Amino acid sequence: MTRTLIIATETFRRVSATRSILAFAALFSALALALSYFGLAGQRAVGFQGFARVTASLLNLVVYVVPLIALMMGVTEVTGRRRNLAVVLAQPVTRTEVLLGSYLGVAGALAASLAVGLGGAGLLIALQTDTASLGGYLVLLGGSLALMLAFLALAFLIGVVLLDRLKAMAGAVLTWFAAVVGYDLAVIGLSSALRGLTLKSILLPAILLNPVDIVRVLVTLNSGRGALFGPAGAVLVDVFGRPAGMVVAIAAMVVLTATPLIAALLVFRRRDL
Repeated sequence: MTRTLIIATETFRRVSATRSILAFAALFSALALALSYFGLAGQRAVGFQGFARVTASLLNLVVYVVPLIALMMGVTEVTGRRRNLAVVLAQPVTRTEVLLGSYLGVAGALAASLAVGLGGAGLLIALQTDTASLGGYLVLLGGSLALMLAFLALAFLIGVVLLDRLKAMAGAVLTWFAAVVGYDLAVIGLSSALRGLTLKSILLPAILLNPVDIVRVLVTLNSGRGALFGPAGAVLVDVFGRPAGMVVAIAAMVVLTATPLIAALLVFRRRDL
């Protein structure tokens, strides 16, 4: 465990010093502040708005941008440092320690970037307005971190399976498109084809199998905007609006993160580099 933490610390320092991480933090901070300040520009009014409007607007950006950045960073970390792996693995460390340490280091850097970007913007918004609807914004921040961890684990799996950087990048983009865009379209098509089944029997398993949908549902419900889901809103509020439903959602996120990470570790142990 000590060797894993050493590798994680060194990876964290290296990744944190890159311009992309700094740009990531600046991007989310600027987006949150801009959405708060110019949110009513269409009505010829400017000024900082509360967390309710910011959370709803940021959610649509988070579910698209965070998975893509996590996938790109993870794939680059695995495939872009293949030549250094031979040197690292020549040291008294195991492959599990190397890959797990790398994952923790990249995850720490991305988490710090998200916390600084969204957290710093949230603090400024709270100082300029009030803390009403702050709970929904905090759920958005936590959901962003969970989303990043899940897709970073997928990126490491893609990287160790394909190894080639270009192929891994293509695989990451396809994974992003399938999870963020294609998945919901497939669920809608399945719901239309299986009209004999109840909404709950199709919708709930589909949500729990996709981290993007889990975060989208939790943030929307905790922001008091469950009506946006239409007829499905009553079902989602009934399940995820309770403490037990939140626990189930968190457990699903843990499984969706741990499964690809464990698979990546198993593949990496047997991979011929």
